[in-house]
Amino acid sequence: MSVTTEQLVHLSEHISYLKMPTNTGLITIPRGEKKCDLYLIDSGNDETNGARLLDFMRSNFPNGTLRAIINTHSHADHCGGNSYLVRETGCEVWASKGEAYLMEFPTIETQLIWGGTPIHDIRSKYLLAEACRVKRVFDGEEEIALPCGAGAILLNVVSLPGHYVDQVGFLLTDTDGTRVMFAGDVLSGRNAIKKHWIQYLLDETKTKESLQKIQTIEADFYIPGHGDVVNNIEGIAELNLLAILETEDMIVDELKSPKTTEELLKSVADRSGIVLKTSQFCLIGSTLRSYLTGLYESGRIEYEIRENRMIWKRVS
Repeated sequence: MSVTTEQLVHLSEHISYLKMPTNTGLITIPRGEKKCDLYLIDSGNDETNGARLLDFMRSNFPNGTLRAIINTHSHADHCGGNSYLVRETGCEVWASKGEAYLMEFPTIETQLIWGGTPIHDIRSKYLLAEACRVKRVFDGEEEIALPCGAGAILLNVVSLPGHYVDQVGFLLTDTDGTRVMFAGDVLSGRNAIKKHWIQYLLDETKTKESLQKIQTIEADFYIPGHGDVVNNIEGIAELNLLAILETEDMIVDELKSPKTTEELLKSVADRSGIVLKTSQFCLIGSTLRSYLTGLYESGRIEYEIRENRMIWKRVS
């Protein structure tokens, strides 16, 4: 399925996004003689998605040059098209320090999810992107000026860890002052949350902190990694936070009867109406362990090693 102009949502003169399963930002900067420089924010899941993006750019910006893919984080559904686009266009890849390392060594992602060398069943394109070299590395928060006519489009790198190791968002300020926040997966749209109430996260505590942080950022538009653009951050941020807090409460409630992690995973999945297949078993299981860490560190639950099993229970 090709990428069409109907998916292109214009937010300001130079900033748009493509409404896709993983939203993709597009910055267009005129360079005279009908030429323009193009920048993508994230590239979708795989080579096929990269090819569709390239076809779209060649059809709609025939004199355009893709300069860089700017990644929020290294999950395959956000950077899977990178390698193809680099090969075809010679563009650069920009990412934060931690995510850059993971893009260059993507097998670490499946190792993190599995907790060791993963079974081949989860070494798929959905979890394992093709390795790519990152040219520009963000070491912390910074501001980058992309020259545009007599002015510049400002790109502020915003640290938003939690969903993944060193995830960042990008606050873009166009030449007319329009501000657009590409939030990566710290935010999910309403439909995405409704479909996946328990969403993958690596660090529950940092995710909650990032949700608090993003609410302090003023913008005209907020683009979640998955879902529809919003103008008001508070409602969608609170919904994302509510999903986390309700999952916390569900886990604590299930631990009124002590359980091992795998017993708890079954209880949580059954209670949420989730039928676990291999990838979901690994992803939700990894997420559950992150919740257990957060709840343990906050003193809401505890564990003991009994008969060579780790048994979790809530604090009385």
